Amino acid sequence: MRNILARGGIEFIAVFLGIALSFYVEEWQTEKEQKELLKVDCNNILSDINEDLITMDRIISSNEKILKRGEGIIDLLSAKEIADVDTVVHQIFRLGYPTFFGITRSYKLSYSTGRLNLYANEELIREISKLYDHFYTRLDINSNLYDQVGLNFLEYYVYKHIGFTQTSDTYSKSEVLEFISDKLFVSHLYIFNSRVRTYLKRLNESKGQLLIVKALIEKNYPQIKT
Repeated sequence: MRNILARGGIEFIAVFLGIALSFYVEEWQTEKEQKELLKVDCNNILSDINEDLITMDRIISSNEKILKRGEGIIDLLSAKEIADVDTVVHQIFRLGYPTFFGITRSYKLSYSTGRLNLYANEELIREISKLYDHFYTRLDINSNLYDQVGLNFLEYYVYKHIGFTQTSDTYSKSEVLEFISDKLFVSHLYIFNSRVRTYLKRLNESKGQLLIVKALIEKNYPQIKT
């Protein structure tokens, strides 16, 4: 009887260990597969980052030129006498408001699967989350504000009053001079320049975080370094 019970106990333990081992192997295999998929996710995120860096550098360069033009217009308008109305008008119509909206598809996909938070190291999770959930969110808000300020200033204000100068070779320079010399125009220009300056600050902050995340991904997954 004891032998039967002992044999049954051994068989039970063997079955239990077999089930436990199969669960362990399955879990190990699943984790291995998810970590491999995380590498793919990070490779895709890195591709997005590299594309965003190219776009961001172009947007930063454009806005630096716009800010310089805006400040140059203020200098021209600050002179005791505006020597060349055509020059001022030309510079005004070279203003613009190019904005940046980052690529987030790869981050959102990885986040939605849970792989990023489950299998990436804490530093990478923290910095990636900071990039997309803080810097990019804040930059989106500022991009929309910049679009609004630029639209109000150029489309609804400047073009409304002196847009005709772009389609006519002859126009009343005294009429244009009266508009650009007015305190209201100068105030609008100061507001616009202030928004450009703030937007450049947000862009450069976001670029710094992009470079941090890029370096971390390349450090943790050197095989996908670009």
